[in-house]
Amino acid sequence: MGIVLVSVNGARNKATTSYSGSGGMAAPSTPGISFNSIEGDYYEESKTIQSDVSSGTSDSSSRLVIRTGTLSIVVKDIVDSAKKITSFTEGKTGWIVNSSISENQTVPSGAITIRVPAENFDEAMTYFRGLAVRVSYEGSQGQDVTDQYTDLQSQLRNLEAAEKQLLEIMEKSGEINHVLSVYRELKNTRNEIELIKGRMQYIEQSTKMATITVNLALSEDLLPIPPSEKWTPKYVLLQAWKDVLGFWRGFSYFMIRLFVWSQVWVPALIIFLLVRRFRRKRQSKAV
Repeated sequence: MGIVLVSVNGARNKATTSYSGSGGMAAPSTPGISFNSIEGDYYEESKTIQSDVSSGTSDSSSRLVIRTGTLSIVVKDIVDSAKKITSFTEGKTGWIVNSSISENQTVPSGAITIRVPAENFDEAMTYFRGLAVRVSYEGSQGQDVTDQYTDLQSQLRNLEAAEKQLLEIMEKSGEINHVLSVYRELKNTRNEIELIKGRMQYIEQSTKMATITVNLALSEDLLPIPPSEKWTPKYVLLQAWKDVLGFWRGFSYFMIRLFVWSQVWVPALIIFLLVRRFRRKRQSKAV
């Protein structure tokens, strides 16, 4: 009795088989299954898919681009500006990714990162720019992921074609060894399909929603250093002062908590000292 071994090579994406028999005789093939025709049809389908995908993404209007923007602006009121940015974002069916607003009286500043539909990217940048008394820095980037998405799309089609062929082999194969061999390859193929679908979904969502980070401050010196500038001692001085104030603020909070909890740790400390003194007296008397 021959054994059919079926495998799917992830790199070449095609089905191959080998047979082993006994007594020097060729093992009989599984009835109704032509592995050569499977491999040939699968290879031709792969070439057709790649050709169709390549022609479908050649148009520049169909390029997949992940858009990101950065704004560093001086505003009159940081909290009010942050609220307006939030309101605008939610009005465009977007959401807040991260928001950090410091209302420190000495060096107030803030940063807010939002995501909006890609078609509203330019409108959002214009609106946020309009909130500024002065724009310190503005930048936008676009990451073209069309080739990456096309490659994933081609891999997905190939794997789905392999899955279909494996299912046909399982239906026509009657021996348990054949079925188990094909089932293992089918399971691996389906796992790869799910991984690729997840990566494609991530790219699709990233291209549909643009990311914008807005840095807010009452003074230009309090904004992050623009990429084009290197020598900003005033900014460094103010940031260092802000860090010092943050340290003393945290230390004061610690002392307040320590004082409140003194009603617990002070009696415990007194009991510990009394017990320790009592033990020392007993040891001295014993000597």
